[in-house]
Amino acid sequence: MSIPLIAIFRGGYTGESVISHQSAQRMMDSVDRLRFDPLFITLTRERWTCETADGTPVPLDRGALTIDRGRGPERFGAALIAIHGAPGEDGKLQGYLDMLNVPYQTGSVLNMAMTFSKYTTTGILRDLGFRVADSLFINQRDANTEQRILDRVGLPCFVKPDQSGSSIGISKVKTADALKAALDMAFAEAVGGTGSGAVMCEAFVQGRELTCGVIRMEGRVQALPVCEIRHSHEFFDYEAKYHAKDTEELIPAPLPDDVTREVQQRSVAIYQALGCRGMVRVDHFYTGTEVVTIEVNTTPGFSGASIYPKMLEVSGIGVPNAVNRLIAECLQRES
Repeated sequence: MSIPLIAIFRGGYTGESVISHQSAQRMMDSVDRLRFDPLFITLTRERWTCETADGTPVPLDRGALTIDRGRGPERFGAALIAIHGAPGEDGKLQGYLDMLNVPYQTGSVLNMAMTFSKYTTTGILRDLGFRVADSLFINQRDANTEQRILDRVGLPCFVKPDQSGSSIGISKVKTADALKAALDMAFAEAVGGTGSGAVMCEAFVQGRELTCGVIRMEGRVQALPVCEIRHSHEFFDYEAKYHAKDTEELIPAPLPDDVTREVQQRSVAIYQALGCRGMVRVDHFYTGTEVVTIEVNTTPGFSGASIYPKMLEVSGIGVPNAVNRLIAECLQRES
């Protein structure tokens, strides 16, 4: 009896593809080979390829999502999506898999498309009563754009592509003179990285930077230990996330118990309110008096430098256990 064939999707269309390959490798290393047969499927704008863990190419029929290893077509039973950014975090890949009836560990098409827009996500959370920072959505610049930013969110503020991750294209702006360059960079990434062409300007929140993982396994949604992020940069940018030597990720975060509970309960409530599935990370700031939610990450980084796997280990769940349980849950949904 053959064991289920599992696709681990990696790559994508943005600058996060490098992190995606690392996340996918961590997943591959965690899969129980006695229960599942995993293969990489690598996506670029030009082509899709399939290979084994050691890099051996495998013929792939992209239309049917089947492979041929000399025994005839073999169909994938489930998928792990490790693509950060388009097309794995915006609902496109999920729609493709839905049409082929291949279950996957992330949220649905609607959930992923909705949460991929930072402005849409915080707008919905605001309407649902969650405390978020004030923000402004810009999809077309004009002579009044910079003044509208100053009037609405003030300074300092963050200028960021509406649809991007790993802090790519984001600037912290302290002076009005710096707005133009920040907008130029954010729009360049928004158009080149995702094609959305939209930028979000967000009010600065002073406080301790916190993040909380949430996972649904065996029908139960649970929060992971809260992480506090400390760094010497202006904000938690790409360099601070992946290269800086002085960045600290404290798990569990040294917070009062009531604040920890609030962050965990808020993160679970957001996960459920947005209809998330699988592994999600919710980012917050604690100002000393309140918790302000900043962002929801529906395909959080899973590399050796990423926070989410560290939270899994501290929680006692562990990375291999989480990965294999998520695959098993996918296969149960499919059946």
